[in-house]
Amino acid sequence: MSITDAVRLRDRPRTPPEPALRPAAEPGCGAEISVWSRLFFDGKTLVLRSRGFFGERRETRYSLSGPRGVSRALLVFPDAETAGREPGAGEVWLLDASGRPVGRLLPYQWIPAGAPWLNFEEAVQRSGISALFKACGIPVDRTGQDRADAPGEPWWRKLTLLLSPGPALPLWYQALRIALGAVWFLAFTVLYFSEASLPWLMLLAAVAAFLAPVARLAVRCVTALRNRSAARLDPPPLVEVTPCPGPPEDGGGGTVATRRFVTRSVLRVYPGELSVVDPYGADVRRALSGPAGAVALVRMTGPDGRPVGVELRYASGVRAPIGAWADWFAGPGGEAAWHRFRRAVPLPCEERKVSAVALSYADLTRGPGAAFPEPRAKEARHAAYFTRSIGAVNSTLVMMISSGFSIWWAPVVRIESAVAAWTSVLLGVAGLLLQFAPWCWHHLSSRLYFERPVFRKDPSP
Repeated sequence: MSITDAVRLRDRPRTPPEPALRPAAEPGCGAEISVWSRLFFDGKTLVLRSRGFFGERRETRYSLSGPRGVSRALLVFPDAETAGREPGAGEVWLLDASGRPVGRLLPYQWIPAGAPWLNFEEAVQRSGISALFKACGIPVDRTGQDRADAPGEPWWRKLTLLLSPGPALPLWYQALRIALGAVWFLAFTVLYFSEASLPWLMLLAAVAAFLAPVARLAVRCVTALRNRSAARLDPPPLVEVTPCPGPPEDGGGGTVATRRFVTRSVLRVYPGELSVVDPYGADVRRALSGPAGAVALVRMTGPDGRPVGVELRYASGVRAPIGAWADWFAGPGGEAAWHRFRRAVPLPCEERKVSAVALSYADLTRGPGAAFPEPRAKEARHAAYFTRSIGAVNSTLVMMISSGFSIWWAPVVRIESAVAAWTSVLLGVAGLLLQFAPWCWHHLSSRLYFERPVFRKDPSP
């Protein structure tokens, strides 16, 4: 195994050969991963493009020959209880000639549209892992999670062997947030429960609370820059289509296109690949060629003969929705956009008639992997939040409490050090502003602009 930092991107092939695994799409920081991260066979080695600890773009090569090369793959199926409790459970191990683990794959990480409800075998097929192993000539064995031949590695070893696209948030940021949280909690515990006046400890807590929102703003700026640079890795698109939404459905009960959807969503056709960007920046990449690629572009029509949606059909029979016709092609300029899109996609175009019963299911046209506006503004605002940190709780609320403590405890410290007290107050106020201002901007821009409805394509909505 060899690891290199991909610093000379002009020397790298822009489009990896098929079949290639594509990561599950995520908004925010995940946009760069959708563009860069791939697992493919270059004719000699298995190549993993991923994001490193500091967010750098890396290439790791796994040899398919030699004593430490990948000799076979082992599908480890979960038992019935685990499969019922944890959708998407199961793992794929890459073993060398002696049976020692060389790598580990989690199929759900490599399904572009995300499908945690799939069983393990379906996930292996849907992700393209089976097609990739066939192209590499890697034999595949099967076993159960509770059997003796299943690899029994410790958790830390499993993490180091994982062939992952990379974390949505850079690991340096997550490590920094954990460290700052631990420092603040330790200082808070000593100050609050001992009721001691320790100016240096108060300053330590105030600095830790202040650095947390600074780090979050820094990672948001870095994310914007890296997403912009990642977009330059793609070849020029063959066609780029923006939504041309039609009028709302009769009765007003249908989903209405919003400014966020019209200004942020886009369909791009690249050589051998389709990019579907949703209103929140998640970029679903689908192969249009190769053994795991789609075999047809399908336009669905309702019982009255009118188009209702667009999807991709795969050789296995799986259908992947792209979007509803009302969201993308029903408004002014929609027919022209559809013809440009259809000509650019290198697949035969089919028509499929769907019943009224099938149309009653929203996932038919607005399912996983499709780009569509949320039916409720509150849900759209929640979906548009920046990627959450490693903590499961509301990080903004926790950081505001931390900064508030710097202000609340300052009078206790002022008795021994007025400088430390005023410094803590200033850091606390600055921390609150750094947290409240982005939150306020997010809600105001959403309510006053992004979640406002539009019924037609407007060049400057």
